[in-house]
Amino acid sequence: MILNSQIWHEVITAAKASTANAPEWLRAVERGAAEIERVRYWSFADGVLTIISTTSGRTYRIDEHHTCAACENGHKACKHRASRRLVQRYYERLAQTPAPAPAPAPKSSDWREKAILVKRDGNALIVDGWAV
Repeated sequence: MILNSQIWHEVITAAKASTANAPEWLRAVERGAAEIERVRYWSFADGVLTIISTTSGRTYRIDEHHTCAACENGHKACKHRASRRLVQRYYERLAQTPAPAPAPAPKSSDWREKAILVKRDGNALIVDGWAV
């Protein structure tokens, strides 16, 4: 689940720009971003992305030393590595974003103007000392 879609899209855009001259990595970034957006479960803790793949259904624990079938034969680009890096960059950017200012507290008389008035007709049932 991505909580701040603006930051997420900025991270993806920056990753695509930096991999524009490396088609293998550009494809991995695109597939990794799609994987994060579609997957039912993922978590990121201590630099490790844990994800249940949408294509194979396998659970992957992806760290900086990740290898998989896509990484064989000298290839370094895979959607798992790209996904981990995207999520890592997302959390870095999220940490740099200042928290929104809290809403000002209402004035003491404001609650009376905004209160919902309820009118009862008939008898009320008393439950634990409260009229319901």
